[in-house]
Amino acid sequence: NLNMDDLGQSLREGLGTLGSMSVKGFDRAKQFSQEKMGNAVKTEFDLEYIQLSSRVEATQTNINKSANAARNFLQPNAAARLEDMFNEKVTAAETSTNANLRDIAGKIPIRLGAWPWSGREKTATGYNFENGRGNALETRSTYSEILGTHMKSGGTEIGDNTQIGGSLVEVGDTFIRMGKMEKEYLKDVYDNFFKPFSNHLQVEWTNINTEKRRLDLARLDLDAAKSKVRGARTPEAMQQNEQKVRESQAAFDRQYEQTKILLTDADRKSAEFTNHLEELVRSQINFHENAKKLLEETYAKMKK
Repeated sequence: NLNMDDLGQSLREGLGTLGSMSVKGFDRAKQFSQEKMGNAVKTEFDLEYIQLSSRVEATQTNINKSANAARNFLQPNAAARLEDMFNEKVTAAETSTNANLRDIAGKIPIRLGAWPWSGREKTATGYNFENGRGNALETRSTYSEILGTHMKSGGTEIGDNTQIGGSLVEVGDTFIRMGKMEKEYLKDVYDNFFKPFSNHLQVEWTNINTEKRRLDLARLDLDAAKSKVRGARTPEAMQQNEQKVRESQAAFDRQYEQTKILLTDADRKSAEFTNHLEELVRSQINFHENAKKLLEETYAKMKK
């Protein structure tokens, strides 16, 4: 629905030009205010459009919520997550068609990161800037690797020829290997689930939101014109206002059809989100099956 920000933008556009545009901005503000006070007749959208628009809006809202939750799931550490998001923005800016954005991104000397798709690779001598990217995931240990490293180090210090020392080294190696598997799993989830899930329909939704605002403004113009017909005091004014109603009605109808086409297309494509969810489940199955097998092998060795 139209809000005060949208109306304010309309007013700025109207007041920023001369003649009919300034009048249009005033008429919109007047119509909007009278509707809020219940003193004006408002054109209502048909039930089919309302249901379609509500369904697409609910899909957009909940997909975005799920995408944010998925990011938290993939990277529970808030600081690391913020770092990753920064890296993604900078990486996107480097390939932007906007020259200013590319210039700003190029001035950022070092980008640490957790994902293999963003950031630059840390080496013994610093960071690898080749091709502007690097496997930064390898520079940040997973929790499994941290646990395994501590266990292995402790077992070595105690002595791997002792029972407790040998067990710590054995389990430590297992968790280090599991941590490397986890990195592969995270990249797989990002490439095949998170990225397409997050990006799917984002352009369409942006366009839809723009067209819906235009439709709301066209509806305001139509109702403002109808209001002037009801308030006309001379035949000449009545004729002029009726012509304005016909023009506004035609503009409203065109915008309505354009918006409905975009909504229908987005609603149809929403079913494709299921494919991305299937990829998440597949990645989860593969990782947990491999982790289970690795742990079972370690457990069998320890029981001998």
